[in-house]
Amino acid sequence: MSTGEQREFAPAFYDLTEVRSFSPLPGFAMQAIQGKNLMLNWVRIEPNTEMPAHEHPHEQAGVMLEGTLELTIGEETRVLRPGMAYTIPGGVRHRARTFEDGCLVLDIFSPPREDYARMAEDA
Repeated sequence: MSTGEQREFAPAFYDLTEVRSFSPLPGFAMQAIQGKNLMLNWVRIEPNTEMPAHEHPHEQAGVMLEGTLELTIGEETRVLRPGMAYTIPGGVRHRARTFEDGCLVLDIFSPPREDYARMAEDA
């Protein structure tokens, strides 16, 4: 499917034990599902792992489910634990790192990230 094509989506149910995992970077395991305008991405990050500083045009929100994550959005850094959440506007530089416990995060992207969609399809 080319970059500009729109996908059509029907209602769906998912069993996450059956959603294939992919790894965009060493230390990261992701499972993604998506609709027409959003993507949910469960991200398991191994202990003592860094996500390099980056930015993308997608709006991003996330919810900490397990573990601890240090997240820097722009110039502000916070340590996040389960029950905490964040939002990142498109185009804003951000980075993250885990500690000795690693973490599990649910990230939501709008629109869906095409790079992650391709990796999920190829998994």
